Amino acid sequence: MADHPRQAYEAARAFSAFQQLLCDMNPEDIHETIPFFHHTRRRFDHLEKAAAADSHGRLNTCRKELDFIRRRERCVDVLLDLLEQGELPVRIVHNDTKTNNVMLDTETYEAVCVIDLDTVMPGSVLYDFGDTVRTMTSPAAEDEEDLDKTFMRMPMFEAVVKGYLKTARDFITPQEVSKLAFSGPLITLETGIRFLTDYQEGDVYFKTKKERHNLYRARTQLRLAESMEEQMPEMEECVRKCFQTVNG
Repeated sequence: MADHPRQAYEAARAFSAFQQLLCDMNPEDIHETIPFFHHTRRRFDHLEKAAAADSHGRLNTCRKELDFIRRRERCVDVLLDLLEQGELPVRIVHNDTKTNNVMLDTETYEAVCVIDLDTVMPGSVLYDFGDTVRTMTSPAAEDEEDLDKTFMRMPMFEAVVKGYLKTARDFITPQEVSKLAFSGPLITLETGIRFLTDYQEGDVYFKTKKERHNLYRARTQLRLAESMEEQMPEMEECVRKCFQTVNG
């Protein structure tokens, strides 16, 4: 998470600058280290298979979360369809845009460089932006059990948008801009799906430190996605105003 809007601004600016530096490279020349990493449909279908199998007898402990996700199935194909139709460009993106993957000056918060490049792959800039929103706008830890502490902070979202568009304005398309706000809850939902799937399958992917750890993680992500949904009109207006401002 980010503790101050300046941190969120600088981290988002660093990731968009990273994307800009790679704009002239062919995404097909980059190896896909984790195939279908942000393929939300595959993530959704994987969860459904895990729930159907219920191999560890955990289904009854997470039916509420599963129903929450199922009610949002219509969202999982939105970006995938646009990419398939060529309405969104495939670019080279980072795919793990959390705060600790940007080196920030401890006094000024100014971004120095982006690190941890093992997930750099072809994808959409919206994946990176959505994950930046997910990781920087909530004041709660990723496994916070008190869901009242999990919500999206609009000032942090505004800082992310301003920082990202500071550089992204030079390459981003109108269609990408139109989906910036949407990408936040989508990638947050996707992350919740991943945690819930791992919980159903017996905690085989994410390291856990306590009982039901991945279930708590899933609940936190789903609550954050819900908070974003509740603020979607304000998020979209924020994107519109910020994009207008950076383009003078």
